[in-house]
Amino acid sequence: MMRILQLNLNHCEAAQDLLCDTISRLRIDVAILCEQYKNLAPPNTWLADADGQAAIWVQGGTPVQERSARVHPYFTWARIGGIFFFSVYAPPRLSGIKFSALLANITEEALGKRPLVIAGDFNAWSTEWGCRATRPRAPILLDSLALLDAVLLNTGVVPTFNGRQGSSVVDLTFVSESLAPRVLSWTVSGSYTYSDHQAIVFEIEDAGTSTRPSTRQSCRWNARTLDADRFSAVVSGASVAPRTSEDIASGLIDVITGACDASMTKTNPRRRREPVYWWTAEIADLRRSCLRARRLFQRSRGR
Repeated sequence: MMRILQLNLNHCEAAQDLLCDTISRLRIDVAILCEQYKNLAPPNTWLADADGQAAIWVQGGTPVQERSARVHPYFTWARIGGIFFFSVYAPPRLSGIKFSALLANITEEALGKRPLVIAGDFNAWSTEWGCRATRPRAPILLDSLALLDAVLLNTGVVPTFNGRQGSSVVDLTFVSESLAPRVLSWTVSGSYTYSDHQAIVFEIEDAGTSTRPSTRQSCRWNARTLDADRFSAVVSGASVAPRTSEDIASGLIDVITGACDASMTKTNPRRRREPVYWWTAEIADLRRSCLRARRLFQRSRGR
């Protein structure tokens, strides 16, 4: 079992000092960090981007099996425990073109790397992960990570950022679809961080130990479309027969799922479409070539 913490430190010295205690108290194995106060020197296992905006801090002497051959702006990555971890920070000052170029660089670097975690502060707003509105960065982000078959772990509407001008959900966690069944207890922690961001904590089961099917994609609803009266009516009218505890639990899940289906619209963070009948391997190859050309163009525009 691997325990992961994700946090934007907002360049705060006190927040980074407090992080040391939090990591020890929660027995964290890998910390995915943004806007660190400073990069740590050995003997700390600390991997950072080119600008001091993103970092991965490995705990307990866990070996880093692989790392990026060169230092990138705004993101870094490492393979730890057989999993590729990407830490990303996308500053709000980046233009749409530069944001697209950053994602193109991340996508190109992550191609072929599985299993995969891509986490950080993307400064992207969408109602699909609990924001009040959707802004232009969100579809760019989702379309880019769809190329990696990445699914979004964020659930609920608990804000990850609380500032003077309000709260929002900008700290996001994506994993490759094959890794999703191994992810446990993803949550926005209520622990004090000394930053204006909250920590995200989750666990990843060891390979071969998970028997749970991936339900991340099929069981997501847009909470902002909730019809509370309809939800209450469905739940009130349902009944669960008194049988074994497993049967009762399964029945309750069915009731709640039905109530959610009846009272909310579903979301699809990956925005993938089923292939149409005329799709061929040749078209798929042409699409990949086109996407690569587009990424190269975006990178050249973003310089």
